[in-house]
Amino acid sequence: MSAAPAGVELGFEYQAPLLTVRVRGEVPPQANLEVTRAYWMRIAAEVVARGAGQLLVLDMLPGEVMDDEDLVRFFDSVAGLGLTDVRIAYVEGRVDQVARIEYVELLALERGYHIRMFANEPDARLWLRYGGG
Repeated sequence: MSAAPAGVELGFEYQAPLLTVRVRGEVPPQANLEVTRAYWMRIAAEVVARGAGQLLVLDMLPGEVMDDEDLVRFFDSVAGLGLTDVRIAYVEGRVDQVARIEYVELLALERGYHIRMFANEPDARLWLRYGGG
């Protein structure tokens, strides 16, 4: 695991062109925006450092997805970090959060990210490997 904000563990594995990140831990609800911003900044730095063209994020955090206002703040804070230059597959570990994650996908697409949300890792890897809409 790599250094990350308090309460979160990031595990990186790189096999060109794919960077896989396992996100584990616990985020206090009152710190969700700050902690999420911090670990995505760390992920973005790793993407740039490795020259990754694809990013697979496996979210195993138990917390809730941010509210709409915090999501806008989050996207504003990570703009310009190079994440719009990579193909991103995001796997939500909590099935009850998938509908909310689909909304996050729409927000990301509107901001120029090439991203797709998934409920399982095999589908995410298939999309990264073979593309599709």
